[in-house]
Amino acid sequence: MEATEIRKEFSNASFEVIEAGSNRIEVRKNHCTRNIERQADGVWLPAGPPRFGIGGIYFELEDRGYQKFWYNEGRRRPVRPDDFRTLHHFDQEVRYILGLKSLYHESLGTTNARTVYDRLAGRPES
Repeated sequence: MEATEIRKEFSNASFEVIEAGSNRIEVRKNHCTRNIERQADGVWLPAGPPRFGIGGIYFELEDRGYQKFWYNEGRRRPVRPDDFRTLHHFDQEVRYILGLKSLYHESLGTTNARTVYDRLAGRPES
């Protein structure tokens, strides 16, 4: 799909489309953002995890085992259920427009950008 076509698809779905370099765009909607990158074969795929904006700062989703947090450069904020649902819906819309398959675990809930379990700290790798 050509760059103009993919931009139009996202714009028609009420996304804000921002140029983020050659063969890369950023799409935003409902305080969420995600980078989309064109591969060598012409296919557009997500580049990195979706992020959620709070006060002009975009956070990634972090799972700490007992609770989910928004994480950005050492700062953490607890995730509110409505914000989590917004990010999940945003990610589903992006995947649908890109024509990507939705895997089982992704359909159950948004996957995490970071997973940090306290009980695993200091545990030897197997």
